[in-house]
Formats: sequence, C-alpha cells, structure tokens
Amino acid sequence: MAVNDKRLRVTELDFDDIKDNLKIFLKAQNQFTDYDFEGSGMSVLLDTLAYNTHYMAYNANMVANEMFLDSASLRSSVVSHAKKLGYEVSSCRAPKATVNISLATNYHQEQCQQAQHLQQQ
Repeated sequence: MAVNDKRLRVTELDFDDIKDNLKIFLKAQNQFTDYDFEGSGMSVLLDTLAYNTHYMAYNANMVANEMFLDSASLRSSVVSHAKKLGYEVSSCRAPKATVNISLATNYHQEQCQQAQHLQQQ
C-alpha cells in the first residue's frame, strides 16, 4: 500500500509519533528535501510543534470526556449534567452539634479557700 507523504497524518497523538509524522511530511515537501531535521534549529521547532499538538490533543480529549455524564470526572461537570436530567444536587455540609456545658465553680472556690487557710498558718 502506497503512503502519500505529501499529506500530514493526524491520527497519531503520541509526542514522538507526531514529531516523526511532521518530519516525514516536511521531507516530502520540495523546500525541505535536503534539510537535516535532527541537528538543526528545525528540530527545536519540530519539538515545539509536536509538544503543542500533543498538548492540544490531550486538552481536546479531556473536554470531550467532560461532555458526557458517563465519562465526566470533574464534579462541576457531573453536577451540570445531573441538573439537565432534573436531579437536584446538594453539596456536602459540615455536621452540627449543640453542646451545653455547665461548670461547677464550688471546686475552684474550695481550692482557693484551702490555699488561703494554708498561707495563714
């Protein structure tokens, strides 16, 4: 099967595969037939293009995942999808407690009286 190198293959989403596809595509162009892609400034540009493509593909994949309730991982996305289905989502709330504390002050007064009595002796 013949491969048309004049067209850029966009099915690969791995960084190294993207960079290789860009090299193959540029080598097939008439302007870059005898250009060295490994040891030149073009390698840095290819790295930048491949990184940008990989990063954009990752972001597009994450956005696509958040568009559906089955694959959403962010709480805000799940809540948004649940609201569309008529489900009311309530947030977590901290527990509440009512505590009555009563202190007996007689003990403290007795201690002070005993201390004063000992000082007087």
